[in-house]
Formats: sequence, C-alpha cells, structure tokens
Amino acid sequence: MSKKFLMMVFIAIFSVISVMASKNISGAWSGTLRITPQLSLKLVFNFKTEEDGIQLVTLDSPDQGAYGIAGDVNFISADSVNISFRQIGLSFAGRQQNGIITGICSQGAMKANIELSPGTVELNRPQTPLPPYPYTTKEININNPSDDVILSGTLTLPKDYNTATPVVVMITGSGLQNRDEEIFGHKPFAVIADYLARNGIASFRYDDRGHGKSTGDGTTATTEDFVRDARCVLEYVRMVENFNNVGLLGHSEGATAAFMLGAEPEIKTQDNLCVIDPGKPDFIVAIGAQAVRGDTILIDQSATLLKQGNMPDNIVSDYVEALHNIYDLKITQDDEIAIDSIDAICKNWSNTPIHTALMSNLKKIASDTNPWLNFYIGFSPAESILTTRCPVFVLYGERDIQVKPKLNMPQMQRLAPKAQIKLYPELNHLFQHSQTGAVQEYGTIEETISPEVLQDIADFIISIVH
Repeated sequence: MSKKFLMMVFIAIFSVISVMASKNISGAWSGTLRITPQLSLKLVFNFKTEEDGIQLVTLDSPDQGAYGIAGDVNFISADSVNISFRQIGLSFAGRQQNGIITGICSQGAMKANIELSPGTVELNRPQTPLPPYPYTTKEININNPSDDVILSGTLTLPKDYNTATPVVVMITGSGLQNRDEEIFGHKPFAVIADYLARNGIASFRYDDRGHGKSTGDGTTATTEDFVRDARCVLEYVRMVENFNNVGLLGHSEGATAAFMLGAEPEIKTQDNLCVIDPGKPDFIVAIGAQAVRGDTILIDQSATLLKQGNMPDNIVSDYVEALHNIYDLKITQDDEIAIDSIDAICKNWSNTPIHTALMSNLKKIASDTNPWLNFYIGFSPAESILTTRCPVFVLYGERDIQVKPKLNMPQMQRLAPKAQIKLYPELNHLFQHSQTGAVQEYGTIEETISPEVLQDIADFIISIVH
C-alpha cells in the first residue's frame, strides 16, 4: 500500500485526537474518541512520573499504528489535568472522578468528548495466523549482489509440497514495510500466506531492503531497485529451492513491480533460441494495481484528501492544477525550475491562510529530491502491462481511494485484455469491507482482508498450474 500517501494524511488524521494526564495517575489509560457516527479511534495514554517528580505522558493510537507521541503537561492537580501535544496541534483538559478521566480534546475548531479508563487497548485482528500451523516455515536470507542487499524472509510450505507446488513471491506497496506488509495492526501478507498454505500453495514474503531484518538502504530506493530485489527472490525460489511454478503477488506499487518483471524480455542463447528466464513470473496477482502514470495517482489522492476535508471546489481545483504543473516541471525539467515557478503558477491565488498553507505544501513537494518520488511521478506501467504475457489476475476495491478503480481499471482492461480483472464492492485499498474507504478507517476495521479475495487468489493460482 502507498505508505507515502499514508504519511501525507497522517497529520490530517490526528487533527481529531486528544491527550491527557493526571498527577496521581501512572500506567496506561484508554478510551474511544468518536469522530463521526461512522468513525472512531481507540486511544491509549501512557503516564509516567520521573524520579524528580516530573510528569510525562505519551499517546498511542493503535488504530493508526502510531505510538509514543510525546506530550507536554501544562497543568496538573489532584483531580484536573491540561495537556498539549505540539507535534499534532492538540490539547486536552479533563477531570478524574470515580476512576474515570472525563474531558474534552481540542484542535482548532474541533472539540470532542472522551472518557478514559485504566488499561491498554488490544486490537482485534481475528485473521492474524496463530500457531500451531498446519504447514512449515523456513527463515531464508537471499542475496542481491548487484545492490549489496540481503533480503530476509519467510518461505511458507504447505503439507506434502513438492517441486510442482505453486509458489507466490509477495511484493509490498510503497514505503518500507516488513514481510507481513504490517500496517495498523494488520498483517495482510501473513494472512495471505496462511490461507494459501492451507490450500496447497507455497509463498515467500520478505522484509523490504533496509527494513526489518533485510539490509541495504531503502530510503533512496526507487521502484526499479525494488524490482531487482524481487527478481533475486524469484530466481532463488526457482533455482535454489527448485520450484517449477513461481509467480508474483504485488500490492499497489508492488503490482507495478510485478508487471515490470513480467514484461522483461526473454533471455536468448548463443543460438538465438529463447530459454526460460528464471527471473520471470509464471503468473501475476496484482492487487490494487495502478495503470496510469504516477503523478496522476498522487494528484488524485491529493484531490480526494482535500474533498474529504470539505475544502471548497475552487480551492481543490486551484491546488490540483498547480500540483499538476509542479509535477510536470519536475518530470520534464528539474526540481529547481519547479521551485522557481511556484509563484508564477499560483499568481492568481487568493491571499488566504488556506492558500498560504497549500502553497507551502507545493514548495515542499517541488523541493523534494527523493529518488523514489522523482521516479514514481514520471513512470507509467502501461508498457509493462501491455507486454506481460503470463496469466494475470487483477483485483480492485470499489472504495479504494488510493488507487481508484475508475481511474485505473479501464486502462488495465485496455492494456491487458486477456487478464482476469475483478472489482469488489465495498472493499478499500487494503481489501477490507469498509464504509467510506478512507485511510482513517483502516485501523478501526477488524477484518484484515476479505475472505472472498483470499479464495479468489487461491482459485486463480490453482487454475493456472493444473
């Protein structure tokens, strides 16, 4: 999934969170903050008194995968507390009575009530696999010598497997993630691996370079770098573990990487004869796959965020047009020209605090020299999709706001007419059943991934190899 997109919305999400403390409180206190009738967040406040008597408080938001946000104690007495969190612009004022802290959190014009009780929050993730397992697992390290990277992962093997058993190599979405593609307490790749193994399909999932137990630097890596990692893994599974049917399962940007591998040219011998390329997949499962250029995806995401924040249409239109121009300059010219052009691009904007904030954000985007962003915005997967010849199954969630079906599915159908393409009602970017598809919902939903999706993936793979 698009972790960079998630980071963009992180502050917006936390505009509705509160913090608190009390002088004679220690340990964890938790409560639920209701934001809208459809959306609420579980919060945990951790209180600690230092040896010198200084009170400390931190905030956890398990639903959002955020932990240890530090707060400031502005005032505290035997029964009252006032806390602020400058990092996210929030404050809380409350009183303790009968073992409950009741108060109001504020952020700008937003005010919301919350009650806290002693104790932590345990996220309910019923699909997360728990031992004992009816299959075996192997921890394996795979070398990518060209990039000096060691990829650490888990090979999951079903009962009575053999060399003909299909194997799925999983590729995570954008942003550095562990082998389970863990987010908001969910472990989608672990759930998929468990389901596949119970249905006779092996899999290998691995930590992204520079994350978890894998080595290397992932912070400057582009999609092309992650493609080389995936290729090394695929070659290892085929050549070292000796499996004959090896495919790829990619989520979001991982699906793009899968198509890039699927489209690589055949290797030819000296006699000009085609031979099997061990780094080419026998099949592809593309979950939430983009089919348009990267800047189109990011611009659409930005427009969606502004609309979710009830931003007026004219402001959304102004920002989207400006962002399009900035990305175009970054792609066709360079970052410096993009930075120098912002004033001209926004010359007709109104002089309001909102426009000022949006212009500041444009300057940050223009000056971002991260190799991933500069590659992503200019890369289109169209050619890779068009020239992929192996069997392909593409899945879209109707309520996906990160890789929207209406933006990508028609293009995918045109580029891959032989692929199996399916749209799932009510599913979001994580392929959970959702109310709105908003990122804020991901952690509040107990389901990790739709059972129908799991079954369809397994059925597709089985149909390919039999």
